[in-house]
Amino acid sequence: MKGYRYSRSYNKYPDGYYPKLEYWNVVLKMAIKQQDTEAVVRAADKINYFANKQLEVDYLEQQADSQIAIQKDSGEDWC
Repeated sequence: MKGYRYSRSYNKYPDGYYPKLEYWNVVLKMAIKQQDTEAVVRAADKINYFANKQLEVDYLEQQADSQIAIQKDSGEDWC
């Protein structure tokens, strides 16, 4: 895998998964208000899925930033 794949500029979701999390949070609140248990479970599953995806993105970006910092400190070409 190439490092640029996880850059937000090349990502399918440039804002991360936060818009998806916001959407499913609204769906969850509506399902709770309507006391629709199946919809609550589905929305909660979606929130869990997208939260884990965001954690992956955050981790990969942190790793890439750390690698760039190491290369800058060592004087390696990082571009």
